[in-house]
Amino acid sequence: MRQIIEKCHEFNIELHNILIDYTHAFDLVFRDKIIECLNKYEIPSKLIKLIGRTLQYTKARVNVNQNYTEKFELTTGMKQGDPLSATLFGIVIDDILKQLELRGNISTCLTQCSAYADDKLITARTEQTMIDTFKKIEKHFITVWSHSK
Repeated sequence: MRQIIEKCHEFNIELHNILIDYTHAFDLVFRDKIIECLNKYEIPSKLIKLIGRTLQYTKARVNVNQNYTEKFELTTGMKQGDPLSATLFGIVIDDILKQLELRGNISTCLTQCSAYADDKLITARTEQTMIDTFKKIEKHFITVWSHSK
């Protein structure tokens, strides 16, 4: 990112950035969207079924003042601490970025989006392009996330 900023400054190219960090992103992903993305990536059906089973019938308890609540079922999100969660989340994010055609280099595109886990960095050559791209991303992410906590 530093090199991009330096080159744009050197060649007097306008550059706008916005960093997006979704709160509780891993907890809010629709599970059917995960399965849908795995199918798009042509993951073998047996593996998709196994992954689907790890997402079903998930129960949790909350520790409040050293007392646990009754168990309740979780219907969205991925298990915290599960090594598979980051990979599944990355597949869902990649699917969104592919749909928005935000891959590429800022030197050849008006907009570039970099993603790491639940953080997104939108880099655009004009302020309006950055705003438009943010709106597109927001619209697509609504189809992936359940309602905010």
